[in-house]
Amino acid sequence: MMAQYLALKAEAEDCLLFYRMGDFFELFFEDARIASGVLDIALTSRGEHGGEKIPMCGVPVHAATAYLQRLIKAGHRVAIAEQTETPAEAKARGGSKALVSRGIVRVVTAGTLTEEALLDAKSDNWCVALGEAGGAVALAAADISTGRFVVIDVKADALGAELARLAAAEVVAAENATHADAATTLRPSSTFDSGQGEDRLKRLYGVATLDGFGQFSRAGLSAAGGLVAYLDHTAKGALPFLRPPVLMQAAGAMAIDAATRESLELTQTASGQRKGSLLDAVDRTVTGAGARALAGDIGAPLMDRDAIEARLDLVQHFHDDAALRERLRAALRALPDIGRAIGRIAAGRGSPRDLGQLRDGLDGAWALSEQLADGPPLLRETTPRLRGHGALIDLLRRALVPSPPIEASEGGYIAAGYDVALDDLRDAGAGGRRAIAALEAEFRHKTGISALKIRHNGVLGYHVEVPARAADALMKPDSGFTHRQTLAGVVRFNTPELHEVASKVAQAGAHALAAEAAHLEELTAAALASREGIAATADALARLDVASGLAERAVEGGWVRPELVDHACFEVTGGRHPVVEAAVARSGERFVANDCQLSENSRLWLVTGPNMGGKSTFLRQNALIAVLAQAGSYVPATHAKIGLVDRLFSRVGASDNLARGRSTFMVEMVETAAILAQATPRSFVILDEVGRGTSTYDGLAIAWAVVEAIHEDNRCRCLFATHYHELTRLAERCEALSLHHVRAREWKGELVLLHEVSEGPADRSYGLAVARLAGMPPATVARAKAVLAKLEAGRAKTGGLAAGLDDLPLFAAAAQIEEEQCDAIRAEVEKLDVDALSPREALDALYRLKALAREG
Repeated sequence: MMAQYLALKAEAEDCLLFYRMGDFFELFFEDARIASGVLDIALTSRGEHGGEKIPMCGVPVHAATAYLQRLIKAGHRVAIAEQTETPAEAKARGGSKALVSRGIVRVVTAGTLTEEALLDAKSDNWCVALGEAGGAVALAAADISTGRFVVIDVKADALGAELARLAAAEVVAAENATHADAATTLRPSSTFDSGQGEDRLKRLYGVATLDGFGQFSRAGLSAAGGLVAYLDHTAKGALPFLRPPVLMQAAGAMAIDAATRESLELTQTASGQRKGSLLDAVDRTVTGAGARALAGDIGAPLMDRDAIEARLDLVQHFHDDAALRERLRAALRALPDIGRAIGRIAAGRGSPRDLGQLRDGLDGAWALSEQLADGPPLLRETTPRLRGHGALIDLLRRALVPSPPIEASEGGYIAAGYDVALDDLRDAGAGGRRAIAALEAEFRHKTGISALKIRHNGVLGYHVEVPARAADALMKPDSGFTHRQTLAGVVRFNTPELHEVASKVAQAGAHALAAEAAHLEELTAAALASREGIAATADALARLDVASGLAERAVEGGWVRPELVDHACFEVTGGRHPVVEAAVARSGERFVANDCQLSENSRLWLVTGPNMGGKSTFLRQNALIAVLAQAGSYVPATHAKIGLVDRLFSRVGASDNLARGRSTFMVEMVETAAILAQATPRSFVILDEVGRGTSTYDGLAIAWAVVEAIHEDNRCRCLFATHYHELTRLAERCEALSLHHVRAREWKGELVLLHEVSEGPADRSYGLAVARLAGMPPATVARAKAVLAKLEAGRAKTGGLAAGLDDLPLFAAAAQIEEEQCDAIRAEVEKLDVDALSPREALDALYRLKALAREG
């Protein structure tokens, strides 16, 4: 046995091996030590290997799913080794001592889950492969629980942003990939060959050319082929359901990098929780599929204005018709998740209940389509996909009982009247059971033992059971009863009459189970034949759920439909932060709404004011409004007119990245550098306290230069919050920069934060007042006040931190001067004939260059 185990363990490579032994999955050696620690189960031993006891632990097969969930969550991969023959078959093959054959039937990883208990109903479960070819990069992503399959060409510098958007459960790449550090699993490079990938896709979809799916790049073929190969490897040849690949362009969605997603908490908070995120504040969907679709919409806001308007038209349709919205949401709430049901069936892990879910879900979708009258284009496009499964619905309705069980092994899921032969077998079994009941009554009368019972178990089958005190009479040779087993308090017997009747019952039951299993195969095949149409229906239901849920949220919060335009503007009246507003409402307070009017002549706002005054909230709420608008949602405002945003950047707050050796300031500089390198005139940027992580002079200098660069070079829409009041001088020199502040007042010695954004710079800083509000000891506050008075007196004499900056040329001019100085030195170097210089002449040339450098 151990030789068989070791061979399977070698095949399993770095996976934990679940080795099936009877009713348990056993783990040995280091696997056992790891699993016992993660699962908190006893570590025992079994036999010896190499002179040492073999560590062992095990989990029951019937409870394996729960244990798998904990192992996968802990970051492990698990190979399942099942028995591939019965003990009887093994005995027939090799005698009484023959070992039952076993084989790895599946590798369970974070990205290849289909079990309902292992998946979050509200989140997609993407398995992503990273492909490279000729310097280009592409991603292939599949959610095998629903069959979705997309291929995305990405620029190398946008790879991190795209992976962050997908929030992949698993990322696979070739061993020699340039971006292998982005992967969680590495596979042989041969499986990512683009030529083999093309052949693999053609075989999978049975086509001679992939042109019908779109024009794949070589990198896209590498990624798609590598992903299919990996899924085939984990499924051990039983490839899960994959719908035809959909080609996507990263440029088709608003670009949002990982740092911005984390800062804005779009789909999860910084701690990894859904609660508290924008998605959680917006989500009013009533189905798992709808929640998954909404998460995808918010994670990838669209850049196609027509597509956004189509979504908004559908939301408005349900927003304006409350009765229709309520009927639709009530109908959707009652429907099962047919997308994941067909995914489990296609993966070979379906159950009768999954078929029942298809029946009920498709039937409900058809009924729903008849309620949806004519509407906007997206509704007219969606409604036909709710129909078209009449034959399958009828088949499943006739074949299945109203509530099919999860387990097929016990039968009972095929409806009476569907198969006359099966009904006869069931009648025979029922008749046998009635005969057994009659026999029990007859035995009681015959023996006079009123406590006599006919029972059944898996070892003895049907048998007669009497109390031990009454067993003597049945032990007599002429009693007609044969002794089978004596236990504490009871004795068990058999009789020829009982054996005959029990044989008929068992035979009829076995035949009935076999007949039901055959019907299950037929029904499964019928469902799989329509799997792509079923998946399309699931998508249509999800889109309706998203639209009606967003309409519900808009009515609930008094949100407004945004007006989208092609020129770069951002005009929001009465804007609110959806997450903060909900939190404030729970505390019984009112959120203060604010306007934001960015235009070509006022595209950069410099916002000053005290801590806790609401600067960060104001910045974030406007970024979130842009996300919601382009995701196709109403927005929390009284009016919104927004020019499409191609890239969104947020540099609000930071923390030490100790794992990568980066301090808060280093993280801030890296993120700010990315913004300056990538932001375009169509981008939207929010920056908060740039430069605060270093010395005052360094910080002011960096903040000053960043403001100038955004104004002069990037020319994007930007909200820049700062405590450096010296930056307000830039308003005199930057025509598109305007000054704003969050209002605060001191009243009777107390600081009152008004959370209102007004025009102009802040009249003063309120740092000491905030310190007092935070509970700083009075003596410390008083000392700080004295130090501040001294500093301000010094600033008045010297001109303060910004002394001399009035004469400093703007960013572009300064760069030009620096370039000219550099050119003077370069011109002097160009004149030199290095080969003709004597040592003395070379030394003189160095002195001249040094003098030029000093003059610069």
